[in-house]
Amino acid sequence: MTATKTPKILLAALLAMTGTAIVAAEPGADAFKAKDWKDVYPNEYYSSLGSADDLDDLHDPSFGYGHGSMAKYMLRSIKSANEKGVGQNATCFSCKTARFNDIHKVYGDEAFSGKKSPKFSGMLAADDFWSCETCHSDMKNPGTSVGARIITASLFGKELFDQFPPKVAACAQCHNNLSVWSDSRIVPATDLLKTGRTAYRYGWDPDGLIKATLEDAVPEGVRYPSAKTYEMAPSSYAKTDKDLDIYLIANGSHADAEFFMGSIHYKLGMGCADCHMPVTEDRNGNPYRSHDASKTPLNSRASMQYCLSCHKSEKVKNIPDMVRFVEAAQSRAAELDKAVADKLDETFVMLKDAITAKKLSEDTLAKARFGYARASYFKEYVYGNRGATPGGKVAHNPELMKKYLEDALRIIDETQALLK
Repeated sequence: MTATKTPKILLAALLAMTGTAIVAAEPGADAFKAKDWKDVYPNEYYSSLGSADDLDDLHDPSFGYGHGSMAKYMLRSIKSANEKGVGQNATCFSCKTARFNDIHKVYGDEAFSGKKSPKFSGMLAADDFWSCETCHSDMKNPGTSVGARIITASLFGKELFDQFPPKVAACAQCHNNLSVWSDSRIVPATDLLKTGRTAYRYGWDPDGLIKATLEDAVPEGVRYPSAKTYEMAPSSYAKTDKDLDIYLIANGSHADAEFFMGSIHYKLGMGCADCHMPVTEDRNGNPYRSHDASKTPLNSRASMQYCLSCHKSEKVKNIPDMVRFVEAAQSRAAELDKAVADKLDETFVMLKDAITAKKLSEDTLAKARFGYARASYFKEYVYGNRGATPGGKVAHNPELMKKYLEDALRIIDETQALLK
């Protein structure tokens, strides 16, 4: 007699009659595997791996972290979180893989909690990070289907994302303040989904984000239950003292999308890809859009040529001139940034002395502590995120960088006046 496989429906019936429980298998990565497009768009695909060859660079403090190496670091991060039993904070990586939409379909809003991270991380493969479907909904017509494709942006940042043109929204779904605000650092994302609160309900300027952050802080179950942090980072610069309660506000950095809003480049209809993913040519002279978004525009001939389409003038005539023009703007912003840093140093000493002396009222000291933290937040907001340098992102919004750093100086002056 020829052996045959028992049909699945019959097997299920037999198991049901014998009282044997049926446990559904968790979906694996293969269940959601996207088509491999590298043979259709080879230039775009291989350029997207830019920064992956920097993984072994000794001089790079971030160890080559970039779009091309994202898979390595995100999968490592997920594995580490699983081993520690804390789960991967989902809003941190839900911007980096279109597969998160599939995870959300299976687990619903619980996917944002990270509690089932060991299960749903099994649905992810290395190729799922920085993949085509993260930004394109139709790979047969990629140029006309760009946008924010992952559900996270619409759930938590609707007010801002509704105003972005598609080519900005695509990059903005990662380069924003949402993950810092809601990946269990300030407030659990699952709590926000229940209440309907969003990060931008008071706007996306520093004070609007500060107000929402302090309002949303929860007493337990998050990294910063009071929305204060005593951890110092290059972007914040300001010092802290936990014993004296000199703190920073916990989510000032990573506001690239928020900072770009309203800029001269935004008003001109430009998007992130215009400078960071310029149209260039392969070695056969065929044009294509580079997908090496980790590369600085200052090191891209095509990017600088694009900038020259507007910036050509008596003093800016060619690519070297254009590079010098941008570097000069960065230097001016860096000088203003240093003025803020120096003032923060002065204020820290004054604040410590005033708290220790106990001559001022608690109300005055509380205002001074907040002023110090607020000024630092303004500095951190324009600084950017991983790999940034003071003034380095001035081209994103030169007007606001100047304004917010000057605002920080004004806030510090007001804080010092309280302490005198």
